[in-house]
Amino acid sequence: MNKFEILSEALDFIEENLTSSVTPEMCADKCRYSLSNLQKMFRCTFHIGISDYISRRRLTSAARDLLETKDTVLDIALKYGYNSHEVFTRAFIRLWNVSPAKFRRERRFSDIFPKLTEPRTTIDERGNIVMDSKKRFDISHLYDFIKERHGKYAVCFDMVGLMYINDTYGHPAGDIAIAECLRRIDEASGDDMLPIRIGGDEFVLITDFSERDKAEAAAEKILALNGGTVTSGDTVFPVSMRAGYALIPEKGNIRYNELFDSFIIAGRAAET
Repeated sequence: MNKFEILSEALDFIEENLTSSVTPEMCADKCRYSLSNLQKMFRCTFHIGISDYISRRRLTSAARDLLETKDTVLDIALKYGYNSHEVFTRAFIRLWNVSPAKFRRERRFSDIFPKLTEPRTTIDERGNIVMDSKKRFDISHLYDFIKERHGKYAVCFDMVGLMYINDTYGHPAGDIAIAECLRRIDEASGDDMLPIRIGGDEFVLITDFSERDKAEAAAEKILALNGGTVTSGDTVFPVSMRAGYALIPEKGNIRYNELFDSFIIAGRAAET
């Protein structure tokens, strides 16, 4: 298998075993690849360690269970391999910046860390394979829903300065900043809207608006919170976003990659 096939198999194996005791060693065995080489390749490609990725996917899936089931917090903790309510709560707060009980009462959005997808590649003018360095999440399970919103606007958000936050305050602070962006989008969105995280610092709000001005009004409500602060440890820092807009094409043969790319392009356009 080539590099991308190995990564794809590892991602699929993790996804199939979120409620079991999956480990990096088990992933390496499944891919028939050395543990050290798999760990290096995974981190180099996705900028996250395998163990951290497994933990974030479990906590994302656990958040969905909090919203979609009546299972107790302890039941959900045990389901995902946490041996106590307290251990699960500490891990959940580190990722979501809110306790599981409060999350269940106040939130609607649960996909803070969707499944990663193997990186896209292109061939440059010299015939070399060039890998897209942007972290991309797999939102293919939402493809049909998004297509049904043909002729509607997607508001594409880009977080300001995630790299600076990670480098200055540490990656746990970056996780809290991401959670804050998603909280703002979630709380400002209507019942007929769908927030999605599509990249490391990129988010999309699928609206039911066919008029650009209504999509802009929805975005302004969220952007009005720019500069609001969050706390990580003893550090307080501001969080801000920018917004671009993409019109979901009218009915027809809308390819998934093309639709995804239109969101990425709109979000990057917001940077300028």
